[in-house]
Amino acid sequence: MKVHQLAVAGALLALLGPVALAGTYKTITIDGDYSDWTGVPVVDSDGGDNVGGPDIGDTQVANDADYLYVRNSFPNGLSLGTFITIDIDEDVNTGFDVFGLGLVGSEAGWQNDFPFTQATGVFNDGVGMNGPFFGIGAALLAFDGVNFANHPNRELAFDLDILRNVTNTAIFPDNTIRLLVWTDLGVGPDGTFGGFNGDVSGVIEYTLAVPEPATLGLVAVGLASFVGLRRRS
Repeated sequence: MKVHQLAVAGALLALLGPVALAGTYKTITIDGDYSDWTGVPVVDSDGGDNVGGPDIGDTQVANDADYLYVRNSFPNGLSLGTFITIDIDEDVNTGFDVFGLGLVGSEAGWQNDFPFTQATGVFNDGVGMNGPFFGIGAALLAFDGVNFANHPNRELAFDLDILRNVTNTAIFPDNTIRLLVWTDLGVGPDGTFGGFNGDVSGVIEYTLAVPEPATLGLVAVGLASFVGLRRRS
């Protein structure tokens, strides 16, 4: 996101806050095959403004009952060194303020798949997380079968039951998720990028989706049929 766009976005966020996006309920297989993202809306698009580092392009977000799924595209093919941070209380005044832009106050982050926790004014407070994937709340990551390498696409899964160490408080405490995708690698096309290197997506506020009623109805019909078969057997 360009410097003037960041300034406008920050001002609007301060006045109104980001608009919560209706979620997409879908189970994504983290395997480097991106065909299961078909039909999932692009919630942010920001390609073409970072050189020499990950150029954050399109972002898609989905969820099911267990996981939050995030897909990013990188027009220049560079993806390593990208962060995803979560503002768990939707308050820019608490947590880590990425680049001092006033966009989010992040309490939890992942660089690639590696998790860490944050606090006000502190990039990594050392507390850490606990949860699935290596027992530390890591993200499940795939790069089209070439793991942990630069790639024009990236998909990740985050377990919704991850907890912060020590306090055992939820990283995802409710059905609203505010996240930011960013990197401190590369420079903007003007060679300065407003005094810092890297790239920043727009603020993405996402509301967890639930299954469609029709899906629930089919499940109910299936259960009723199963019960009927059990009774007749």
